[in-house]
Amino acid sequence: MDKYHSAIRPVLEILKEMADYAEGVAPLSASDYSATSSWSQALNVVTHYGHGVYSFPYLSEAFCKDLMLELDCMAYSVNADEPVEAQIPEVTFMTECRPLFDCLHSLWANAGIPLAKVLLAQDPSELRTIQAAQYTPENTPRGHWHNDKDSDVTLVVALTVTHTGGGTLVHTGPFSENIVVPQLPVGHGMFFNGKAHRHYGMPVTAGERNLLVHWSEVK
Repeated sequence: MDKYHSAIRPVLEILKEMADYAEGVAPLSASDYSATSSWSQALNVVTHYGHGVYSFPYLSEAFCKDLMLELDCMAYSVNADEPVEAQIPEVTFMTECRPLFDCLHSLWANAGIPLAKVLLAQDPSELRTIQAAQYTPENTPRGHWHNDKDSDVTLVVALTVTHTGGGTLVHTGPFSENIVVPQLPVGHGMFFNGKAHRHYGMPVTAGERNLLVHWSEVK
């Protein structure tokens, strides 16, 4: 089974070529490629919401389903060191299932890092954590504005879409409206600088919202 989404697999090698250019020559801008080029076609899989906030298809639906089956056998817990309003049930793969962390880490190294070089001109070589988070009406009665203190590049992948509500607001300053990233399809990920962008998870009103969260840093 291919763990990558079927939409990103065909353009992955082109994105790596673009990443090499971004790292070795200059950060990419629209002046670096034509509208009919393979680079432009590769970028068609990316949705740009503004201010360095993106989404793209990342993991296959079948792999996300398998991840949820694995998570059914694991115990979620909250991080007691976080503020109460930020405490969400989560599973940290580094400690709970190292083989799964290693698998997801390899996917990140092969696709997440090249995409960070292309879209954010960053090389987040230090993957700080990968964790599953579960949001419900009971644990998200209201949102919580926050920054990801350990993440220059954050990737949040939707594992399920059976709930109602959810989505993410991203603050962009007093001169523009907040960016609204809606609930994404299964396997699609929101991609942005979580450390620099203050953001807010909109409440879930019914069901469970299951996310796969990657935090990474530039070193």
